[in-house]
Amino acid sequence: MRVAKARRADTNVQKRILVACPGQINSLVFKEKSMRRSSYGLAFRVLAGLIVVAFGVALWTRPAAAMASGTIELKFDYWPTNENATDQFGSGSWNTQIWGGDFRFTSNQNWGIHLKYETGTQSNWSAFVGATGGQDTVWSGDVFYGWQFPRATLRVFAGYGHIEYRFTNPVSFLDSTNTGYRVGVDGVIPLPNSRWQFNGGVAWYPSLSASLTSNALGTFTGSGNAQDYSASFEYNFPSGWLAEIGYRWINVSTSGYTVGPYTFLNFQQNGPFLAVGYHW
Repeated sequence: MRVAKARRADTNVQKRILVACPGQINSLVFKEKSMRRSSYGLAFRVLAGLIVVAFGVALWTRPAAAMASGTIELKFDYWPTNENATDQFGSGSWNTQIWGGDFRFTSNQNWGIHLKYETGTQSNWSAFVGATGGQDTVWSGDVFYGWQFPRATLRVFAGYGHIEYRFTNPVSFLDSTNTGYRVGVDGVIPLPNSRWQFNGGVAWYPSLSASLTSNALGTFTGSGNAQDYSASFEYNFPSGWLAEIGYRWINVSTSGYTVGPYTFLNFQQNGPFLAVGYHW
């Protein structure tokens, strides 16, 4: 009996969030399209900003006189993820094929900037709120300072990040957006007598601003925290090209929502990644 009641409660909540009444379909579809355009517009602006900054700094440092100012690394990556979400009603999973870019400028004074943007389309949902479409987006911008040691480079950084999960079906949507300041550390360890290096890093979001938006319930807010871990091996070719293979994890924990059915909502996102890039 308890199992049956829990299942009915889960179904009712899912229906409230992702199922619209027939008379509301037109207005909800219009609202969904408007919000999607707004979300995609922000994503495109961030991506465009990343590209402009990357190529601007790249062109600025190309002349011989300016090359002395620092180094640039530009990467493009593919990250197929396994993901799941958990709340008080249960859990569900899906996959996302994520593509993105990574730009890093390091000055000769050992400070620099690091910009990263990634987005991808969801698929293969399992027991999760009736989704038939969706998109995940992760971006961040950091300022860092590094120390050069005989056998390693260590950097500490602080910045701002955005982690978003969006689920849709033909008449409704649910959007989880989590943003906040982040701090962390990353490093590089060159492997002796080779062109290989080991990369590792962790970013911590100590105080996320979390929001959930659906056409059934509107928008309600909460708070939380997140961690972003990565580890990889990178090969640097003599020509300046590079190739990287590694693994990345993101954990998001949120709670304290002002209204709505959720008391907490957690996400886990992980998978191997591949990247190619150029270093000059």
